[in-house]
Amino acid sequence: MIQKRTYSSLYLMSFSTVIFMIVLFTFSCKKDKELKGEQIPFKVDSYYPNSGNEGTLVTILGTGFDTKAENVSITFSGQQADVIALHEDKMIVRAPKGGKSGMIQMKSGSNHSDIGSYKYQQLSLKEIFPTNGSAGSHIRIMGEGFSSISSPAVVLINGKESIVVSVSDTVLVVEVPENAGTGPVQVKVNGFESTGPVFHYQTITGIKPLTGGKGTHVTISGSGFAAEAAGNTIDFNGKPATVLSAKENEIVVIAPEGVETGPVSLTVNKQRTSGPDFTVVPLPTIEFVSPLSGPGGTEMVIKGLTFSPNKEENKVLINGVPVPVTSATNKELKLIIPGNTGTGEVRLSVNDQEVTGPKFFDQSLGIKSMTPDNGLSGTEVTLTGTGFSSNPSENIVTFNNMTATVLSATETKITIKAPANVLTGTLKVKVGNLEAIAPKPFRRAGVITLVGGPGSTNIDLSTNGSIVVDASGNVFAIENTKNRVLKISPSGQVAVFAGSSGGQAGLQNGTGTEARFRFENFGSLTIDKNQNLYVADYGNQLIRKISPQGLVSTFMTGVGNVFAMTTDASGNIYAMRGTQNAMRMTPQGDLSSLNVSSRNYTHRPAFDQEGNLYLNPDDFEVYISKYLYRTDGTVPQPPVKYWAGNPAETGYADGKGREVKFTWLRGMQVADQKLFILDSDNAFNISVREANLQTGEVVTVMKPVRGYQDGNLDVARFISLQDLAIDKEGVLYILDNWNNAIRKVYLK
Repeated sequence: MIQKRTYSSLYLMSFSTVIFMIVLFTFSCKKDKELKGEQIPFKVDSYYPNSGNEGTLVTILGTGFDTKAENVSITFSGQQADVIALHEDKMIVRAPKGGKSGMIQMKSGSNHSDIGSYKYQQLSLKEIFPTNGSAGSHIRIMGEGFSSISSPAVVLINGKESIVVSVSDTVLVVEVPENAGTGPVQVKVNGFESTGPVFHYQTITGIKPLTGGKGTHVTISGSGFAAEAAGNTIDFNGKPATVLSAKENEIVVIAPEGVETGPVSLTVNKQRTSGPDFTVVPLPTIEFVSPLSGPGGTEMVIKGLTFSPNKEENKVLINGVPVPVTSATNKELKLIIPGNTGTGEVRLSVNDQEVTGPKFFDQSLGIKSMTPDNGLSGTEVTLTGTGFSSNPSENIVTFNNMTATVLSATETKITIKAPANVLTGTLKVKVGNLEAIAPKPFRRAGVITLVGGPGSTNIDLSTNGSIVVDASGNVFAIENTKNRVLKISPSGQVAVFAGSSGGQAGLQNGTGTEARFRFENFGSLTIDKNQNLYVADYGNQLIRKISPQGLVSTFMTGVGNVFAMTTDASGNIYAMRGTQNAMRMTPQGDLSSLNVSSRNYTHRPAFDQEGNLYLNPDDFEVYISKYLYRTDGTVPQPPVKYWAGNPAETGYADGKGREVKFTWLRGMQVADQKLFILDSDNAFNISVREANLQTGEVVTVMKPVRGYQDGNLDVARFISLQDLAIDKEGVLYILDNWNNAIRKVYLK
């Protein structure tokens, strides 16, 4: 009875509806191939359902079907079936009344095909919705005969069992299992089986590249994608992207304007799937290219930032000629110059993020390396490269247009001496009519001793100490053992500026040697923009002020034990008091307490021009915190606690944030938007570092070995780095108290 009612209800379908469907499928637009008269191959891809009752509608999918009804015949086990709708890639037929289980066969024009078997039974899987989705999504399965009183229905997607969420006789709701894959949906009930449409499992398995920015071409891999580009909607963390091409397992898109770090997501037929994060990185930067000229076969090295360690993601062009990258890291690329590129710019594209570098000269003469790349007058420098003359006099070498003496020469190596009064600038070699430029400028850089040194008797800087430099280049230093402040002229002449000439301790104001201090090995000082010195008189627990003329007065009382001092851009003075809160003093003498402290008693903190404070709070955990400026002058909490350094690990490493490792933080100063940092355990880890205030990147300025020696940055030696001052020309002054010296470090 149930079968008869079903059959009757199907045949009561409106005649007009049937005619409309036939017209719709028969007269819809033809593909380009048909318009061009090309034959589309006949092929049957799939059909569904493979079971059902009399009158069940069966869909057959494929290509090259004859669209003329009189040329098409469908039989179920030899019995003729009605064709309800006909199109070149889809056909809908009705299981005939009184039919028997068996093979469905098609005749389409001159083509014949066995479609597959059809079983007459109550169970029938007719439709699924949606036909695509990701793991965990729900699909509805429509049909008949799903209910059972003996055992629940079993649903398989591509052969993988799914969780049935709800069931009725005509509708099943199931959850798509993980890694289901693409394949037909099958229902099993009471020993019967029915197979329906193909479900397209939608997943993103990877994106390449994982980093980039606006305009980066990103290839998305996975399954369940729409074969037509217009059928896929891609977004990067919510921002829609342009789809360039699409296949069922691969999509190529362009990262959109305003792209931000976040997941890449795909939507097909309103079904959304998210994949890995796309990380937005800064544009690549080229710091230098070596060599800037040379013949084919020479290795070129490009150093900089934000390169890809995947060499295929870095594209290098010399004068527009592509050159394959042979090796790649985040900061360095290597390639072999092919020759005959012509002269032109070096251009680099990292994941479609482009940057232009210096001009490369296609010629025989080139400079590959310069060692050292810094030094002072008289420094011996070795150049390696190609095309040099073995006759020293035929090589003309200049430092910033100042001619240098060539000591020796071969065709690949020249040794020269930096000229007197050498300045930072371009180094060039000229041989005949050719001229080559070094990969980067030669820096006037190195170390000389301003005053003192091992065995010196005119100064005693061996105990802690503190230094500052004024606008005229005079250095002021606390001589703790003799309770006085010394003035060292730019030429290294030493004089007592304030305090007893004989070293007596006490408490007395006055001019020059009339004054008395009681430093007890912890005296420290700072300087304001008016060239006034402020001295922490540790033993007397006072802050003393010394005018440029040497007049000593008491500036602040009741400050307790002060271990280090600094000033901000507004002229406010800060006194660090160990575990107690720091004190802030205005130039007018107003005193306030700040909610910051440092257990690192040998550490001088620093302020930048915006009023942000950089401080190491704890000598046992070696990191720098950044305390953000507030208009009311107080320091807010919490700070950027681990701005640079790792609280759990000491050592030596450059980088950002917790990548950085320090050993023992000493003096710090800000200049040229950089934070200069003394990091020294007075033994094995001795270094001067600089941190970019915008990016937080920490790099090494120099890392001397232990000892005492002046010279370029590669050979200079120190024992201790106690305190730091920087003059208006950018020269660093370092108190090397274990060598009893103040050292000048030139960086430019």
